[in-house]
Amino acid sequence: MEEIVQRRISYEQKPHPYDYEPTITITEATIEGRSCYWFSPKEPTPGEITIFLHGGGFAMGSVRTHGKMVSHFAKQLQTEILFVDYALAPEHPFPAAIDDLIAVYRKTAGLHPGYRINLIGDSAGASLIVSAIGEMNKMQLPLPHAAVLISPWIDFECNHPSYEENAPLDISLDKQMLQLFARAYSGDTPLWLSSPANASLTRFPPVLIMVGTNEILLDDSRNFYKDIKVIQSRSRLSIYDDQPHVWPKKDIHKEAARRALAEIAEFIRA
Repeated sequence: MEEIVQRRISYEQKPHPYDYEPTITITEATIEGRSCYWFSPKEPTPGEITIFLHGGGFAMGSVRTHGKMVSHFAKQLQTEILFVDYALAPEHPFPAAIDDLIAVYRKTAGLHPGYRINLIGDSAGASLIVSAIGEMNKMQLPLPHAAVLISPWIDFECNHPSYEENAPLDISLDKQMLQLFARAYSGDTPLWLSSPANASLTRFPPVLIMVGTNEILLDDSRNFYKDIKVIQSRSRLSIYDDQPHVWPKKDIHKEAARRALAEIAEFIRA
């Protein structure tokens, strides 16, 4: 617990390489008791809302660590983005964060009938999307219009070849760190049960999976795509050459980040 708290503090204090997009208005909101933030462009696309889930190993991250990136997403997509500050582990282990996402999703969909609701998440946030869609299947809820998974962490066993092959290249993650976060998030629940790799994916929305070649999580994306394309024909795996984990967060202005934003916009508009 102490190590995670120290990592969380350090993550929150880490300098960010770029500023907020100045044209985006950020408004706090409470939805079903959960802390959220609306990121609103001046002229948002009508009838569309995107819900964003941040990364941070389920134990770190907030609007402070990811808000600047999300503001640029809102500008590029020209859509209102609802940032969910879900409950963090180990204080709130599995399935608390999933419950938060589903509660916010259901309430938002109920308040905006007929809207296209998209889900975007990076790293652990992308993991939550996969797990939440599994729960939506069990609950027979309508699924989102589309999902975008940026550098998703899918398999908590952390034993794919890319964990070793890309270890010298990955500047953000290592296997020991992810194993620590997986245990903290799972709490008393067995890893196989909390892992998105074992979610009940009988249905899945159209999905764009994005990953960099320098990530230890590269095989997570490859394997998930192989499985999900059998369920959802409109699945796309985009592998970005020589890019690190969640590269848009590193520098939103670099060519690879701008290309990723354009691809996300094109995908969810289809």
